[in-house]
Amino acid sequence: MNISSLGNVPNITNQITTGAPQAGFRCDPSAAARSAGKSVAPGTDISGIGTLKSIDEAARQGYREDFSIRDAAESLWRKETQTFHLKDLDDPEKSKEFLENWRLQARWDLGIQDGGPTKDEVISAYIDTLRQNGLDGAVDWNGLAHELKSFQATSPEELEDGLNYMASRYVAALDKLERNYSGEELTAQRAKLEEVYQTGKSGVIDGYTRLLQDNLGISDSDAQAVRDSFSSILTEKENAYRGALKQVNEAMEQTGPDSVWLKNHDAYIASQLRAACKAGESTARYSVQDLTAAGQIAQDYRAEIDGASSCGRNEVTLGLNLAMADMKAETMISKGLVSDSMAALLRSSRAQGHENALAALNHALAQRESHWAAGEPKGTYAPVDSAVFRGIYDAVMSACRQNGGDAAKAIQAGASAGEKLTAQAASRAPKAARWGISMKHYLQEFYKAPEEQEVTLLGLKIKYLTNQKPRTSTYQKYVNSWQDFLSSIGGWVDIRA
Repeated sequence: MNISSLGNVPNITNQITTGAPQAGFRCDPSAAARSAGKSVAPGTDISGIGTLKSIDEAARQGYREDFSIRDAAESLWRKETQTFHLKDLDDPEKSKEFLENWRLQARWDLGIQDGGPTKDEVISAYIDTLRQNGLDGAVDWNGLAHELKSFQATSPEELEDGLNYMASRYVAALDKLERNYSGEELTAQRAKLEEVYQTGKSGVIDGYTRLLQDNLGISDSDAQAVRDSFSSILTEKENAYRGALKQVNEAMEQTGPDSVWLKNHDAYIASQLRAACKAGESTARYSVQDLTAAGQIAQDYRAEIDGASSCGRNEVTLGLNLAMADMKAETMISKGLVSDSMAALLRSSRAQGHENALAALNHALAQRESHWAAGEPKGTYAPVDSAVFRGIYDAVMSACRQNGGDAAKAIQAGASAGEKLTAQAASRAPKAARWGISMKHYLQEFYKAPEEQEVTLLGLKIKYLTNQKPRTSTYQKYVNSWQDFLSSIGGWVDIRA
């Protein structure tokens, strides 16, 4: 089942405003904002819930859209006319030409029509030149290295497309070299390609594996299995694209006068390879869909760890939010959206993932406690009370299993358990700022929309002046996020054991 629409579902941990002071009263709003930025990092399959794209798509030729012959020509024109080298500073003619082309492109981008040459006229003339002169067989090593490097921070949303792009670019570049070089020169060119490609592969594999290790807490052996799966998947994709080379090259010969230059435009050939074929079922331990799922759950965990690190979470919100992440994982497992191997990895890593989040919170509390403000008693930032987290988390997960996957009711169970558990925590650490009245108020207001809470004259004025739309309660945000999640993977699912 393809579940690519998950890329449009918001991350619950980014979406929900908890409404109460978290690990203490002196929270750092700027740190919380930085934390939220880290968790959005941003396709296909179960990818990209609440992520932002950190990649440089401008570095990639024909990455997503249909890369037409005209697009291929324009990419060459841009590179040729809008790449400025420092050595050209002393050449008035080259400097003038660069500025003229830069202004020309700026006018096109802004839609300015001032009687100058149109984009269509310029690119058409450039294509005529390409048809006459063709392209040589050299690979733009700096450009290719930059393209592949842009995948170092690939998010789950971009994983499948990114792997396809990298493998197809490698196969197309190798084919170009083998058609244009021979002997020792070909050997040297191949070696350079392998160096650039292996660096790019290592970047995406290591970066994605770290995402899983740092946040899900997967073991070293599981991390190696992830790396091995990536290597196998890329090899399979390379082989599939090699199998399509003959078909694509023959199609290039049918492009008339454009065949003179298109056959050596390796980015265009790569786009045609991606359009011509897809790799079959992978034999890797973890499929791309498995890795995408794991990456998404890891991003949910990262949001909690980052939030805890800035005192933007406490044991209550960590319990609710990590339970939400794990309910998503259980739902995907129940619907058969991940393999048995990935299901085992997600389940076995949970305890370590929880520990990572609690350790981040404990460190933040210790930092606050060592720098408490004048007038604050010792113990204002008491250490983590893991009983609160575990009690709320277990209540949510147990309720979810018992009611067949109704996360809304499960969150209710967690909030209800929180009332008793936080009261007990307050008795154990009566000076802790996050318990007592602060937490009691938070849980009492959990189901209330802001408009139902205490209203002040100033609040009404601000709402009127800023034309604020009605807001929902903290609980309703959980409900909305869960409904979006279920919709994206095909509806309701019963996850009872």
